[in-house]
Amino acid sequence: MDRAAAELRRALAAASCVAQAEILRMDGTVRCSTGRFLTTVQEGRRLVRVFDEPADALAHGITVGGRTYAVAEANGHVVHGSHADTGVVAVKCPPFVIVGLYTEGRRPADVVLALDRLAALITSHLQPPGGE
Repeated sequence: MDRAAAELRRALAAASCVAQAEILRMDGTVRCSTGRFLTTVQEGRRLVRVFDEPADALAHGITVGGRTYAVAEANGHVVHGSHADTGVVAVKCPPFVIVGLYTEGRRPADVVLALDRLAALITSHLQPPGGE
């Protein structure tokens, strides 16, 4: 997956609606990032667990990079939190969770779409040839 990680870094960096992004393993540790880490290991673990308990995220928010974001949407596939004019989107695509940070002037729907595309790219790299 090292070649795929390099490709993903380039794809994450090219997603103009995403200011910064990282890919978490299902244990909450960072697989790769476009820059400095967005999450601590503890935040990553909590963020990965949010997909199992989305109602908890809606009630208490999510914390990324020490900042707590109010959650507008949370389900088994996507979590979206906002704080002032910035926000964070996480998309689950086992065995990873892709996390993207967006800044003022960016539309959350564009970020979700970009991260969904990256999830499809990751999934295609994990599939053996022939889709078996």
